[in-house]
Amino acid sequence: MHIPRLPLTLVLVLAACGAPDSAKHAPPPHQPFVPPTRAASATGFQRPVAAGYDSAADVFFVANLGPDSGGLAAHGAFISRMRPDGTIDSLHFIVSGRDGAQLDAPHGLALVGDTLWVADRDVVRAFDAHTGAPGPTISFSALHAVALADLAAGPDGALYITDTGTRDERPLPAPPTRIDRIFRLAPNHTVSVALASDSLQRPSGIVWDVRSKRFVIVSSGGSSIFSWRPGDAQPLRIGYNSGQMQGVAILPDGRMLVTSWRDSSLTIREANKLIVIKGFPTPGYVSVDARRHQVAVPDPVMNRVDIWVIPPMAP
Repeated sequence: MHIPRLPLTLVLVLAACGAPDSAKHAPPPHQPFVPPTRAASATGFQRPVAAGYDSAADVFFVANLGPDSGGLAAHGAFISRMRPDGTIDSLHFIVSGRDGAQLDAPHGLALVGDTLWVADRDVVRAFDAHTGAPGPTISFSALHAVALADLAAGPDGALYITDTGTRDERPLPAPPTRIDRIFRLAPNHTVSVALASDSLQRPSGIVWDVRSKRFVIVSSGGSSIFSWRPGDAQPLRIGYNSGQMQGVAILPDGRMLVTSWRDSSLTIREANKLIVIKGFPTPGYVSVDARRHQVAVPDPVMNRVDIWVIPPMAP
C-alpha cells in the first residue's frame, strides 16, 4: 500500500477563555510564540518504531523492526544508536543473531542505569547500554502476553509494560485473560499483572510523570489519555486525543507529547492549549532529550527519525 509523503504542518489550538478583567489586572507582557522546529532528519533505518534517550551517553537508541516482508514478521531486527544532532553513531549497535542477541519485533525502550530494556512481543530483553551485550530475557508468556508495546520505569524500581493485545502480521486467538493490561517487572525479575481494565482500550505508550507522580498511558484502540498510580484499581481518564495513539512523553516543564496514527500527528499538550505537528504517516514511540528540549520521532513507514526542538514555555 502506498502511503503518500505528507507535508509537515503546525496547528495551534486554544480553548476559549474568559476575557481578562482589565480594571483589576494589567495584561501580562507580550511573549512571542516560538514554534517547534525540525532540527534534523536521520535516514537509513529499517522500520524504526521507538526511540529511547540515554542521558548518560547522550545518545538516542532506536528500535528497528528490520526489512519489510509484506506485513509478515521479518528477521533482521536491530537497535541503532543515534546522536542528538541526528547523525548515526552505530546503525547496527545490537543485531538479532549477532553475539548472542535476539530480537523479534522490538518496540518500546527504557534506560535504567546501564541497562537498555526492550519490549519484544511476549518478552522483555535486557542489553548493556554501553556494549550492546545481551543480558536477561524475561518471558511474560505465562501471563498470556500478546504484544508488549512500551515500558517505563516506576518510582519503585520496577518496569511497567503495556500490552496492546494485537499483532498486525497474523490473527491470534483470544487469550484466556483480558487483553487490556499493564504488567510489572520487579527488580528481581518476577512478573505480575499490575492493572487489568477494559477501559484501557489497547494501551500502547506509557511514561512516568515525575511532577504529578503518576503514569500517563495512551491507547491505540481509543482516543482516551489515562493517568494511573500503582495500586489503583482503575485508570483515570484525563483527556482525549486523536485515536490510534502510539507514544507518549513528558517534557521537563510538564507538557505532554502524544503521537497518533489517526491524523499522522505529534501533539504538544499544555492544559487546554494544543500544538499539533502533522505530516508523520505513522509516528511511533517518542523520547525526550531534556537538556536540548528535543524529541525524537521515529516513523517506520518513512524509515526516518526526526529530531524536533520544542522551545520551553514562555515565563
